[in-house]
Formats: sequence, C-alpha cells, structure tokens
Amino acid sequence: MKKLTYIYILALAVLFGACEDEVEKVAISSNPEGPTLSGPGDGGMEFEKDEAAESIEYTWTEADYGFDASVTYFVQIAMDDSFAGAANIVSSQELNGSAVVGDINGILLSWGLPIDEQATIKARVFSTVNTNVDTIFSTVSDYTVTPYETLIDYPMIYVPGAYQGWSPGDENGRLYSYGFNSVYEGILRIVDGANPSSSFKVTPEANWDNAWGGVLTADGSKFTGSLDPSGGDYSIDAGTYMVTVDVSALTIELEKTDDWGIIGDATPNGWSDPDTDMMYNGQRQVWEITTALTDGFLKFRANDGWDLNYGDDEPDGTIDGGGSDIAVTAGNYTIRLDLNNEKYELIAN
Repeated sequence: MKKLTYIYILALAVLFGACEDEVEKVAISSNPEGPTLSGPGDGGMEFEKDEAAESIEYTWTEADYGFDASVTYFVQIAMDDSFAGAANIVSSQELNGSAVVGDINGILLSWGLPIDEQATIKARVFSTVNTNVDTIFSTVSDYTVTPYETLIDYPMIYVPGAYQGWSPGDENGRLYSYGFNSVYEGILRIVDGANPSSSFKVTPEANWDNAWGGVLTADGSKFTGSLDPSGGDYSIDAGTYMVTVDVSALTIELEKTDDWGIIGDATPNGWSDPDTDMMYNGQRQVWEITTALTDGFLKFRANDGWDLNYGDDEPDGTIDGGGSDIAVTAGNYTIRLDLNNEKYELIAN
C-alpha cells in the first residue's frame, strides 16, 4: 500500500509539472493603450423633447492591454472634469453602444441644470477587465446640451396619516429620494382639521403590507425618531414640516418649515386672511396650486403673515422679497413657486 501511495504522488507531480510548462504566461503591457471616444461628433448630444424615445449612438476605439482579454466599456458623463457625481450611460463589450435621450435628460435635470438653457458637460469612455487590472480612462470630450422639462421618476415612500385620510400612495403624503439612495425627503402639511396634533405612519409601498411607526422626540422645532415595524402611530404637533426618512438607518426627522399660499384681489380669498394655501409638489420641488383667478393682483406669502412675502418688481418671473404685486388677468391657472431657483410661473389652463 505504501508503494502505491508513492507512485500516486509521483504521478501527480509529473502531471502538474507538465501542466505548468504548458500554461501560457500572461504579460500585461507596461504602457496599455486606453479607448478613445470617437462618436457622436460635435453637437451630437443636442436633442429636443420630442426625441425623448430616440437613442444617441456612442463609438470608441479598442483598448489594448497587451494581451487578449474580455473588455467591458462604459461611457460616462459629468458636469466637470473632476467627474464627481458622474453617471454611466452606456455599458458594452462591443466598440459601440447607445443611450436613450430621455434617460440622459433625466440625469441632466437631477444635476440641477436649468431647463431650456444651453450647458456644457463632459464625457469619456473607460475600459475594465477585472479587479486585478487597472481601469483605463479616455481623454475627456465636451458636449453641448439643453435640458428640456420633464418629471423625474424619483423613488418614493409614503406618509399616510389622519391629515390626508390614511391613504398610502396618495399624492399628498409622498417623499422622494432625490439622490436615488436610502434618503427620502419632502414637505408635508400635517394638519388634521382643528386638532392640535396629528398622527401618521410611514410605508415603503403604496399599501399597508408594511408600515413603520414609533415615538418622536421633540427638540425645539425638530422631531426625531426611529422607524419601528411594530411601532404605533407617530404623533406630532399640527404644522408644516420638512420630513426626512432614511430607510437604511431607520430614522425619521421632521422640522417645522414655512407654509406658502397666495393672497390678493385676484385670488379666491382676496386680500383677507387666510391665504389660499398652496401644496408642495415634491416631484417638482415647488409649491403649487391650480385655481381660478380674477382680474387683479396677487403675492406669495408665508404662514399667513407679511413677515415673508414675494412679489415681482420687473416683472420677469423672478421673485423679489417684499416686491410689487403681480398683475394677472382672469382665468384658470396652475401657479408654481420655485423657492430653490427664486422664480414663479403662472400657467394658463
């Protein structure tokens, strides 16, 4: 038996020795040549809204690592040469690939680029083999783009409560993940009639299959708590809040914020209190109302008071603190107040 064992070990040694001689040694070039983005050409990323479903074709040259390899290529766009916050729009193992215009436009809007204003963005292609081989980036190309208006389909979670009829999925009660991550935000008017407080829960879907509740701890105008799947209803002082929920950290934070409305002889309530309340549109990130107006004037006002109000001195669609009354003619309008960009819109319906 001992003799057979020796023969077996010897055979293995011979076999593996022979295999080692036959293995081809892979040599990685000391100066690998990366891909080069060759298309689209100049102006090739200009597009219009009616081209949303069309695609833009990208082409590039082959990367040379000095050995035969299965290479994956990515086309990446960014706002500047640092490529911070870059987005990959194409992935391919060929020397070409395409990206849908609507998808590219959505990325531009998520970066906050102004609608209908020309901007310059950066693009490059890079190649990868595996984690043991360095990624190779091409030189950077400039492209001109003009984002068009469209709604971004941000991920959503829901805040059903007494203030909106305990309806998960209702438009009133949605939070959005603007960074497409675990953090969801929005402004909610959590007011249940004349009650001094209001109750609510948080649901990850537009149903009651799963729900978070718990206890909120007050700290001045801020309330914090945890997301507990077995928790009871949250309860909070009636008011308007910036709500932030992190579904990974299982935390919730609410902080009181300004509540906006319109006032003026053109509005339903005239110059009398209370204002005609606007609702916060989280998907657009603007305050909004659709209502009938008469010939006259209006202003935007926070918290039914004059401490914080906006008009328009030019008028040019830009809000001015304490500015002049905004003239309107009779009609049905969708009115939007964009505090982030300090502008407003009156859209006739």
